[in-house]
Amino acid sequence: MRWGMSPPHFSGQRPAGEQIMDIFRKGLRVLERIEISIAMALFVVIVFSICAQVVFRYVLGSPLVWVEEAATYAFIWIVFLGAAVGMKRLSHIKIEALSLAMPVRAQGILRLFGFLIMGFVLWRLLLAVPGVMAIEGRSMSVSLPIPVPRSWFYSMPLYVSTISMALTLLYYSLAQIISLVRGTPMTFIDRTPVTEAAREGI
Repeated sequence: MRWGMSPPHFSGQRPAGEQIMDIFRKGLRVLERIEISIAMALFVVIVFSICAQVVFRYVLGSPLVWVEEAATYAFIWIVFLGAAVGMKRLSHIKIEALSLAMPVRAQGILRLFGFLIMGFVLWRLLLAVPGVMAIEGRSMSVSLPIPVPRSWFYSMPLYVSTISMALTLLYYSLAQIISLVRGTPMTFIDRTPVTEAAREGI
């Protein structure tokens, strides 16, 4: 079968593996929407809390002591949620000058090798972060109205993001293997071919 040709289609029910990958893909899309929604909500919290701080400090002369800490914690969550969304769109910074000059199949093999490296890093994070969370959980926030363990705002965002990225990486690794076996281009979770997106600079 030539590269880029679709595999033969047979009428009837799709293979179980294909159905599982489709459910996996849809689940990641739902997770992506949730992550974006939470990040947007936290961004609104930052904007409104800082605006409130300006009013309370310069108009009422009674500054809110918790605003800076709350805004910092919200920003940390936004960063790590953004990292998880970036993984789903394969939009993290990368240099593709060499890979884009290769044949499509070679690009897939090189991409899979990169996935393996990222998987190793994420696996090490998943093992290390819980211990850090236990240590950070011993200290509490300073100025928030309710004392909250610091781990909720430092190591927990990293851990949640790492889990999300690991699930995404698992999907893309399986999708890339299937792509190499079938000789068809790998697609993003929105079904856009990865090779086309790369050439367009997405």
